Amino acid sequence: MKAFWLLAVGALLAIFIIQNWQQPSPPVQFLGFHFLPLPQSVIILGSFLSGFLAGWVANVFRVRKNQQETPSEQPPEP
Repeated sequence: MKAFWLLAVGALLAIFIIQNWQQPSPPVQFLGFHFLPLPQSVIILGSFLSGFLAGWVANVFRVRKNQQETPSEQPPEP
């Protein structure tokens, strides 16, 4: 299932890159939709923030999964 989602995200990213290859400056289009013209700095910062948030969310899920798999140790009773 994870491979399917990675392929789907990769395909959407490829579509985005192909549609915007000849346009180094806005307007941005994606899947036939045209977005408002944005300054390149906003696009770059938005890409950075979305990547940062995706990594942070993946890390949170990994930590929770590891905490659920490892049994909590109880301290020895005196």
